[in-house]
Amino acid sequence: MLDRIAEFFIFGLAPLVVGVLAVPEVTKAGEKTIAGEVTYRERIALPPNAVLMVELADVSLADAPATVIAKRRIAPAGQVPIKFEIGFDPKAIQKGRTYALQARITVDDRLLFANDVRHHVDPLNGKSQTVVLKMAAS
Repeated sequence: MLDRIAEFFIFGLAPLVVGVLAVPEVTKAGEKTIAGEVTYRERIALPPNAVLMVELADVSLADAPATVIAKRRIAPAGQVPIKFEIGFDPKAIQKGRTYALQARITVDDRLLFANDVRHHVDPLNGKSQTVVLKMAAS
């Protein structure tokens, strides 16, 4: 009986575990990423429960809300500069449209920092982005 159990672990379970661990992380085919960092000029530390939200948005229409293409939430945010990477479907990007990164840092749903100027971006060029935030009025 013990021989059968040992045989099961050696020839059945062990190869299964090795196979599962050897498979790379699943990513969506054709997915692109936009990466960079978020920072601010004030010389203050963020609380340990700060949350960073970065969004890639279509801001083409002046009289309509921006359409969010993809977003990334980083919690806890850590300290600036905070690195981010957003995966998105390149088919969602259309020629002739305007895209921007929008970022904000919150603590307990209270806004601490946000970008107050539009950070235009070409999502398909792959260049690293630096988004500078401004302290929110309290």
